[in-house]
Amino acid sequence: MDKTIRYLLILFAVVGFGLLGYHWIGHWHTNAVEQAVNDEKALCRQRLEQLQDRIDALTARMDTGPPVDDLSEVFGPHLPTDTTRPEQVDCNRITTQVAAFFNYLDGKGYVTEAGLEMRAETFFDETLERLAATTPTNVGELNNLYGLLRNVTHLYRVLGKDRLLLIKQILDEEGAVLEPAMAVIFSWLTVCAEGRPVDGEPPRLQPLYEYAAYFLNTMGGRGYLLRRDSKMRMLINYYALLTLDMANEHRRNAYGVDIRPHLDYLFYDINNQRGLMYRERYLAQLAALRNKYF
Repeated sequence: MDKTIRYLLILFAVVGFGLLGYHWIGHWHTNAVEQAVNDEKALCRQRLEQLQDRIDALTARMDTGPPVDDLSEVFGPHLPTDTTRPEQVDCNRITTQVAAFFNYLDGKGYVTEAGLEMRAETFFDETLERLAATTPTNVGELNNLYGLLRNVTHLYRVLGKDRLLLIKQILDEEGAVLEPAMAVIFSWLTVCAEGRPVDGEPPRLQPLYEYAAYFLNTMGGRGYLLRRDSKMRMLINYYALLTLDMANEHRRNAYGVDIRPHLDYLFYDINNQRGLMYRERYLAQLAALRNKYF
């Protein structure tokens, strides 16, 4: 009997010490885990602060835009603006700026170094001619897989690998002057086009409309833009909407592309995009289009 009681006491003691040890180890483990989590949180906060400092520094650099001297070297003494309204465009100045821009590209040697014996303006004209001669599919793109694949690879098929690589090189290396260059060239093509009658339809409206519809309204065109950086994507969409508005004005919107769904999306994107030279004027133009169509 005494032996049994002794065994029971030993058993209870062992169980008691075991429970006490388990509780102590559990408490220690909980404290260790909490300390590790707190250390990791502190490290994450430190890294986030460092990243935020880098983001703020990059944002400040982007918001400054290219120096004025750089633009004068590219476009001449008169700095370009983003206005595309015919009554506000000085075509003599636009033509001079376009010529200066192509001379600037010639001076950089992009075209000749690519093995093409031509001026940058000739390269640009040939590129436009190729695009106009073979337009993308804007109706029935999804009728079959072959048609969809052709639309996805449209620019590659029409322009070719070497020409596309040269265009990409120019866009990458001249990103600082991309906005004013696009504004000047768009006005040159639409408002100051040679042979355009007063208040008449721009001669190049039809091919411009074909590609505006392609980028705004097809899987092939939109997929292409998704592979570009956000700034390039927004600018192409912006000028596509201006082209679509122009097509509506001249009753040339043959595919019936609805401009309205795109206006709010682009307004939101541009409103939240840093580093745009003409950001406020883009937003004002989009707001005017929204008032016009809603």
